[in-house]
Amino acid sequence: MKRVRIKTWLESRLNRKIFLSFLTVSLIPLCIVYCYINSAYSEKLRSDAFTQNQLTERNTAVLLEDYLTKIEYISNLFFDSDTQAMIRGASDSLSSYSARMALEKKVRVNLDLFKVMAYVDQVTFLKQDGTAMDVMNSLGYADTILFSVPPEEVGKRFKNQRLMRIEELNDSYTDKYVYLRQIDDLELKNGTLGWLFIVFDRDQFDLLLQDLRTVLNTEIAMDDGELLLYDTMSGGPEAVNRLRAAAVSYSAPPKERRRAESISWDYRIENLGIRVTFFDDMKGVESNIRALSTMTGTVIFITVLIILAASFLFSETIVRPVTRLHKNLVRVKEGDYTVRVHVETRDEVGELCDAFNGMAEEIDRLVNRVYSVELKEKEAAIKALQAQINPHFLYNTLDMIKSMAELYGALQVSEMIMALSKLFRYATHTDGVLVTIREELENLSSYMTIVNARFGGRIAFAVKVPEELLAEPIVKVCLQPLVENSISHGLGRGRSGGRIAVTVKKEDGIMTVTVEDNGGGIQPERLAEIRGRLERRERVEEESGRGNVGLKNIHDRIRLYYGDAYGIVIDSFPGKGTVVTLSYPSDEIPAPEKIKEEPI
Repeated sequence: MKRVRIKTWLESRLNRKIFLSFLTVSLIPLCIVYCYINSAYSEKLRSDAFTQNQLTERNTAVLLEDYLTKIEYISNLFFDSDTQAMIRGASDSLSSYSARMALEKKVRVNLDLFKVMAYVDQVTFLKQDGTAMDVMNSLGYADTILFSVPPEEVGKRFKNQRLMRIEELNDSYTDKYVYLRQIDDLELKNGTLGWLFIVFDRDQFDLLLQDLRTVLNTEIAMDDGELLLYDTMSGGPEAVNRLRAAAVSYSAPPKERRRAESISWDYRIENLGIRVTFFDDMKGVESNIRALSTMTGTVIFITVLIILAASFLFSETIVRPVTRLHKNLVRVKEGDYTVRVHVETRDEVGELCDAFNGMAEEIDRLVNRVYSVELKEKEAAIKALQAQINPHFLYNTLDMIKSMAELYGALQVSEMIMALSKLFRYATHTDGVLVTIREELENLSSYMTIVNARFGGRIAFAVKVPEELLAEPIVKVCLQPLVENSISHGLGRGRSGGRIAVTVKKEDGIMTVTVEDNGGGIQPERLAEIRGRLERRERVEEESGRGNVGLKNIHDRIRLYYGDAYGIVIDSFPGKGTVVTLSYPSDEIPAPEKIKEEPI
């Protein structure tokens, strides 16, 4: 019995794969476990050293950023309206002296508050006209550093500020830094009041950064993307570039870091656009790495026994249900959708069997319904074809009536029928929602032919549109309802002396179409009601005698295609007339999901 079971177990392809997979996954790693553990543990120690170094360096960089941020806070004093008023009022010697004394007091108070008084050598404000105000000088005003108007690129940086070496502004001095900021005039839009210069010594950077070099053997370089501002190496920018090219980033794979002589990582001071780069020597990082103990053969042997036992266990709990599931899948493939799998366990394999049973049941249900669904689709197609017959029947009937009118000499009737046929064809064709202004005006002309025939030519109609705008796009059937509204409600249904003018303009990429009449106008209460209806989101139903559904339809379509910034605006003057203005962007194409036919 055991032989049969073992034979069956060995004949299973899935059992063999599991057994071989377990052996491959376990024996090969176990054979190299010693090297692996040593390597992994060494990498952990190395990673811990990197993390410790980076934490120390980050703390130092934060102190540096805090110092520069305090300098920036001092510059913010010059964006105060009272401070700027003092600077503007310093027009003569006496007022300049009073302003300088007041500014010096304010600056010294804040320097002392931020505990950076001892580190700032000079604070100078250079006005727009080139006049310098030496606000503070801790070295004595006899040693005042002179500044001129800085390069234009300073005003193009973030917050119009920059940290520079003194040599870039005045080559008579060295080993000093200048915090430079362009001060905008609060009273003049986009105007410049002047430039602020805050001078401090290189020793401050040395105090903050130099300890890292002696404790962690770390080299530091600081630049703003264009100029090297500070470094702890001898050799200047060339030495920094050589070290940067040879160093490997802290984020590089461990194998690359182990082969490198130094590791680098960057800390960015975003306000000033400064990058501080730290270079760690790999010899110091690996000083604490130690060897590990060896792995014993007993552990490997016990692990192999556990793997063998686990493979037999997997055969009983996983392979047999999967095999049964495979056989039933084959039956479903052959068309038997009534099969079900017996669920033996409540693990992932059991859930897979439950999912199979649900799938088979759903397939069986869908197959029984597919024929009825196909029949409904065919019925819908037939109805769609029938719906296409009605417009063509209407067109053919109108053409027949036109021919009969011409045959009996009723040319005016023939002309009206032709205009009506054009109106129907234009409104029902499905080539899209956008047409040219030329096509929309031609449709409007057909409508006015019918109107003038109806009212005996009592309505004067004029169109003013530049030739170059006739090819511009416009939403289909949006002008005829506006003109119809003017005739029905503005001109008292064709009273004598009525005038309607349609004007098309284009300004700054915005198309504006104006329909103006000289009718009786709209009372303020009624006008407010119409405007309120236009702004509502919900659909407005037809009301007897109200006559604003067409306006609402056009307004909603324009907003749907182009956004809420566009649509219809109504202005009316009782006793004088009404002006309806339609606006939309000429260069914008509506989104594809919005381009669909809607009922007019």
